[in-house]
Amino acid sequence: MDIPTVKPASPNLQRTLTLFDAVGIVVCAMIGSGIFIVSSQAATELQSGSLLLLAWLVSGIMTIIGSLAFAELAAGCPEVGGQYAYIKNAWGDLPAFLYGWTLSFVIKSGSIAAVALGFAKFAAILLPAISTVQIQFGPVFLSSQKLLATALILALTAINILGVKIVARIQNVVTITNWLALVLIILAGTVFSLNPATFISNMHPLPWLANWDLPLFCTLGIALVGPLFALDGWNNVTFIAAEIKKPVKNLPLALILGAGLTTVLYLLVNGVYLAGLSLSAIMGAKNGVVGAALMRSAMGPFGERLITAIILVAAFGCVNSMILSGSRAIYALARDGHFFKRAAQLGGRSNVPETALWLQAGWSVFLVLSRAFSDLLDYMVFASLLFYGLTVAGLFILRKRQPKLRPVYRVGGYPLLPLAYCLLCLWIMGSLLYLRPISAGISLVIVLLGIPPYFALVQRKGDNSPLRPEQGQERLEIEPGAL
Repeated sequence: MDIPTVKPASPNLQRTLTLFDAVGIVVCAMIGSGIFIVSSQAATELQSGSLLLLAWLVSGIMTIIGSLAFAELAAGCPEVGGQYAYIKNAWGDLPAFLYGWTLSFVIKSGSIAAVALGFAKFAAILLPAISTVQIQFGPVFLSSQKLLATALILALTAINILGVKIVARIQNVVTITNWLALVLIILAGTVFSLNPATFISNMHPLPWLANWDLPLFCTLGIALVGPLFALDGWNNVTFIAAEIKKPVKNLPLALILGAGLTTVLYLLVNGVYLAGLSLSAIMGAKNGVVGAALMRSAMGPFGERLITAIILVAAFGCVNSMILSGSRAIYALARDGHFFKRAAQLGGRSNVPETALWLQAGWSVFLVLSRAFSDLLDYMVFASLLFYGLTVAGLFILRKRQPKLRPVYRVGGYPLLPLAYCLLCLWIMGSLLYLRPISAGISLVIVLLGIPPYFALVQRKGDNSPLRPEQGQERLEIEPGAL
């Protein structure tokens, strides 16, 4: 069957990424350091192995439903900007601007900073001197870990300036490494540490489950924050839709394959954790690195060093993927006249948004060096869920507005699956507001702080209409053709 292909009407961003490249970007963005560490915190909150697996299962189901909904949105709107474009099409300019604002200054830059710091933290395990060196600039002391994280961000940004194809090659290598890392944990845990008795003892339910109340309900919701953070990043590939070959076919496939397969591997890894380590060992893992604790149990110090090196590779690829995708969101924001005009320009030779890349790098470095950065983690999760839910809810609006539109892919289980996703987002956000009101409240304030800049820009432009094609937006022509 012939399926429509999408081509940009004007030569802007070039379609150079294959399906394998796109799947690699999804996988690398999802597999960072989270899978190796967040299970310790979630187990501490839940005090139960069965609830830990349930938290990962629910988070995985949310991820898959979200990717299915995004796949339909991507098939109907395979343009640069990804989630920003979907929100704009469904909800209008202001919500889209607030998303771009929050993504640029909290979610994406904060995630880049967090994973870069994680990279430096794990590097210190292999090279202990990294954790002890302090560098002084006058009255200011900077840790070598922060400097290493800063260097990583700047180096990967410079690599991204060279062009998207070079980045894709790096991602392909890292993708294979990431999959091998998870397979290694599964195999090593199964061969050397698998103990059915340990798994059964970890599965006991908690006595307080019988005393069901609102705090318990919210505690379960907050326990999903860690797994969702570890699974996050699957939407990154939508920001570079204009650079993917045959996006109406390859973009939905990349979302579904990347998110689905990674979710299955994450469940298997956590099953191995629970079969190879006691619940107390998981909760008390050194620095929270459950993966290293398992590998040390299975293969001794060599196994611990090996998995630490693998985590470094995974974190490297994760930062690289987020730098690539995050800069495209800033580019789309600027292209619509809602950010510095220079950020909407592409490099003459590289054909990538160089200014957007450096702006993102500068803010990410600021977050790395900021003493208050650790507080941003809770803010990022709350804001991410807010806009994930808003994007999926936009599917209802777009279907009602364009009932005759039939994209190549449509999410199954509509409207129940998208509705369930939105309700789960509300549950987790409500749990954060109830049990962690300060963190969630500040996150909401950061989002709302984008309103004054938006109206200032609208007044300067003289209108708030969407960007017209002649102003630089890519117009997409749908033509029949064989894939």
